[in-house]
Amino acid sequence: MKIFFSTFIIFFLLSNSIHAALFFNKPKEPSNIFDGIYTFSHVCFNKKTGEQWPGDKYDGSRFIISEGKVSNNRGGAGRYTLDVESRIDKNGTIYIKGKRKNNNLYFFGKFNKKFKEQIIILKGMNASKGKPADKGSPCELKLTWENALKENSKVNKDEMLEIKYESKNTIEEIALLKSEGTKIDVKAQVRNIDKIENGIIIVVPSSTPNMSDELIYEEKIKDLNYTSAIIYGADPRFSSKFSINYTSSMIMYDVIAFLNELEKKYAKPKDIILMGSSTGSLAIFKAGWQKYRDRFSVMKNISKVFMINAACPDTFDGELNDDVMIYAINGKDDDSTPSWVCNNLKKSKNYRNIILLSYDGAHHFESEYHGKTKFEAKGKHILPTCSINYKKNLHSVLKVRNSGKQRDAEEKGFNKEHRKWVYNNCLKEGNYQGYNKKGASDFWQDVRSIIKDKVQPEELRGFTN
Repeated sequence: MKIFFSTFIIFFLLSNSIHAALFFNKPKEPSNIFDGIYTFSHVCFNKKTGEQWPGDKYDGSRFIISEGKVSNNRGGAGRYTLDVESRIDKNGTIYIKGKRKNNNLYFFGKFNKKFKEQIIILKGMNASKGKPADKGSPCELKLTWENALKENSKVNKDEMLEIKYESKNTIEEIALLKSEGTKIDVKAQVRNIDKIENGIIIVVPSSTPNMSDELIYEEKIKDLNYTSAIIYGADPRFSSKFSINYTSSMIMYDVIAFLNELEKKYAKPKDIILMGSSTGSLAIFKAGWQKYRDRFSVMKNISKVFMINAACPDTFDGELNDDVMIYAINGKDDDSTPSWVCNNLKKSKNYRNIILLSYDGAHHFESEYHGKTKFEAKGKHILPTCSINYKKNLHSVLKVRNSGKQRDAEEKGFNKEHRKWVYNNCLKEGNYQGYNKKGASDFWQDVRSIIKDKVQPEELRGFTN
């Protein structure tokens, strides 16, 4: 009797999902009524036993509904890639279709008027190994409203010029120096191109395709009488965070290729400023490397870099250009990209052009995109566990802190084995992050003071050294 009942329940769940999908009326025109940022959990049921597998799943990303269109920000270890037909209409009818890694999936259902207060449960199917979703297992997607979209994170695309250009997948530092790597098309959005002769402020991406922070950064500096630009280099390469498919060297090479493209079509900027967060901050630290500046002439006018949520190496034994002002910016309570790592770097050779700035708050204190500061159990980080060190020839060495264990990229290669070593020895989960109103206000005032008013470091609100 128990076996029959269990089998019946499994058959019911599977049949119910398949038949509901067959007769489900997809949403009509997308509506912004339900716009917002949603956390989620994803549960599937084994067709034979009815048990959940692999349990309640959450990968650190968020589902985003913007103007009725559903996407996933692919933050954390996020692996959801959604089709453009994923949407919700004014009646709350929602349909989500896409992939998670190699799995095909879809979800459907309806939002109610209390969607901000209650968990929304959607039914669906999930099939592994590239099989059609209908051939998979019944699943549930639970969506929980977190907060509204920030209006200032929306860029008016009508005001921005889109430039597509060719870059390369320069996986690591030596490949960048040699300009090696497979070709790839990248795009940038540019505002106030008519001010290019004054200078340009370039915002680079971080380690995921979600550009909400970068959109806010550009909004904050767009009125400083410079051209401003955002480079979208993560999306065409991203597979997961901290992967060799998308590295800080690629981010830096995208900047170089973009500057080359600008010089071909527009006037040469007399001043170049770079801005990036986390992995993007490590990328733009390389703008001060003398070997790169000697190799790529377009880098010579880079005068300042703003390393937000600065992911500093502990040591750099190459030659660092003294004329590039490097602002290393961290939240005082950041336990993901902690300020003490940047302090290690500065003290290693008493670098006078590395300016340490610290503000109230934790990781992402500066971005209104993030909600109130809280502990993210799935947030991934490396620097508190391992140090990044660069040798004189620019090869990197990763060292496990308080241990003799290390991996030298010159000796063992920068490859999949390198990535596995990082995952096994350095990658940890759990950190505090979120927006801090005072910290953000002080920081953005300092940015304006540096660029517009030429204020000296000692006069900045966040100055710590």
